[in-house]
Amino acid sequence: MEAPGLYANRNKYGDFVRNAIQMLTATPSNVYIAVAFFTEANVIDELLARGCKVRLIVRLGFPTSPTALRRLLMGNQVEIRYFTAHSFHPKIYLFGDHTALVGSANLTRAAILTNQEVVVSIGSDDPRLNDLASLFADYWGQANVLTSKALADYAAIYSKFEKLQGEVDKLENEVFERLGSTAPSNITREKITVSKQGIFLEDFRKTYQEGVNAFDAIRRVYEKTGYRKAGAGAIPILIEIDSFISFVRDRHTVGDAWNATPLRSGEDQDRFITEHIDAWRETPWPHYENEIVGKNYPLLVKTLGSENAVKSVSDDDLFDALAVLHSFHDRLRFFAGGLPTWKLHFLKANDPERVRQVLAYLLFGPSEIEVRMANVIFEPDYKLNEFGRANVQELIGWLSKEGLPIINGRTTKIFRYFGFDVRQLN
Repeated sequence: MEAPGLYANRNKYGDFVRNAIQMLTATPSNVYIAVAFFTEANVIDELLARGCKVRLIVRLGFPTSPTALRRLLMGNQVEIRYFTAHSFHPKIYLFGDHTALVGSANLTRAAILTNQEVVVSIGSDDPRLNDLASLFADYWGQANVLTSKALADYAAIYSKFEKLQGEVDKLENEVFERLGSTAPSNITREKITVSKQGIFLEDFRKTYQEGVNAFDAIRRVYEKTGYRKAGAGAIPILIEIDSFISFVRDRHTVGDAWNATPLRSGEDQDRFITEHIDAWRETPWPHYENEIVGKNYPLLVKTLGSENAVKSVSDDDLFDALAVLHSFHDRLRFFAGGLPTWKLHFLKANDPERVRQVLAYLLFGPSEIEVRMANVIFEPDYKLNEFGRANVQELIGWLSKEGLPIINGRTTKIFRYFGFDVRQLN
């Protein structure tokens, strides 16, 4: 469930930050919190009681409460890491991979209930959600683990200065001396290392599976008709069904019409899909036969169809192959000058050699496909600039050895049009 927008702790509107946290965890979710100050163990206890899993990053410095931290640490249900530097000052709350709260509110009683705070929600249709997930991963990778020893040291320092707020700087200086200065740095992404655990993998797997399940349902109906538009051996059926989805988007869902149909299931849904397959059968679609079958698919197979091909492709051919992806090609609208400007920007924003390494890992790496995809979407060691979730999922659909479908913002709209309740991609 996504939050409606703005939270400012106003009695008139009841838009308390705590209400947002409660609403967004009505269904159990993985919750990732990065705040400078933390005092409210009760909020975390409520999340745990709802079945949520919590990862928490805090700054050790006044008013972060050692008592609240000890309560969580003793329960062995929350993973806690910390920084000590003044520079760590974010207020980020991530709920699975569907919503983030970002603003001025730390996880203190005053901040979530009484202070004049400003917090906004960011939903799954906003590309900044993935950026926030990547930022949290950066913090998580650099922060120190809160051990019992570190907490005991902090508690001893805190007790000396608890009543002397005017000397908070002395407290923090002694924290630096005893525990060291731990601060997030600017991340460099030069070396690719294999991540043992993608912290957003579980959430990504669930959301991605929604799309795969919807596609599989459409595929079953499509195969039942026995129809192939370009002949059975011309191209994988997954690509043909993707072109069918493009046809539905272009001819039957003008604007936001995709979101106006009811949710469907069973025979009603199958019948609705079949009606559109019949229309697809009767409609010439030269772009499919000439471009998709004749040019685009062969280009991708030639350029990115093997690990050796990926690693040896030229920069220009690499970009041209990626531009086959709808979600990647369509970003040209953000650049004056169109595709040539977009090409220059992408190759400047990324080291092309690193792009080749990451794509080779994504397409041909040894780990599970969902692990590789989640790493390239979320993990800083793998994430590319200007190559987001929809791009990753679409490329996998064109070329994956696992036979997964193309899933991007266009396909999720048609899934919804056909009556599936799936999360939308931007």
